[in-house]
Amino acid sequence: MVVLDPAHGGADAGALLGAGDPEKNFIMTLAIRLHALLNARGIHSILTRDGDTTLDNNTRATIANSTHAAACVLLHATSTGNGVHMYTSSLPAAGPQDARRAFLPWQTAQASYEMESLRLESDMNSALTRQHIPVLLARTSIMPLDSMACPAVVVEIAPFDVKTPLTDLTYQEQIIEALATALQAWRSDWRMQP
Repeated sequence: MVVLDPAHGGADAGALLGAGDPEKNFIMTLAIRLHALLNARGIHSILTRDGDTTLDNNTRATIANSTHAAACVLLHATSTGNGVHMYTSSLPAAGPQDARRAFLPWQTAQASYEMESLRLESDMNSALTRQHIPVLLARTSIMPLDSMACPAVVVEIAPFDVKTPLTDLTYQEQIIEALATALQAWRSDWRMQP
């Protein structure tokens, strides 16, 4: 199970992109396309929202955690920068425990998945790099990421360059294909886990 979390929605429009298109609309369309591609490839995925609804961070984390997801991908967009910016949690790693059997504090649940999240980010980075898409990797502490009890990565899509805006469909397809390929690789890796 892969949980796709399209950012914003409802009363929260997010950033204004390009010609004033709100981030919530752009990222919802992209999430639906990625969701369809994953399911077509045999990777069961769900969306935290499937329309223009307002969800708070606790609800997003609850949806992700209640599914016992193998991976969570939080989708955002920005009109600044280039390529894809990916973030994992900056929480300090939790001690050596079986996170699937331990009580995880809500605000810091992601700390138990630090290594798995970094590995998922690495798979995504490799797939995007093969598509010649610039990637920026960083760590941050934000919600709902820090409350997710699964390997999780924030993927923020920026224009490819000054000549290739977010609205370029070929660019969007390259990103969707790369993310789907990475999640296929992740599924193979995840099945090998004890």
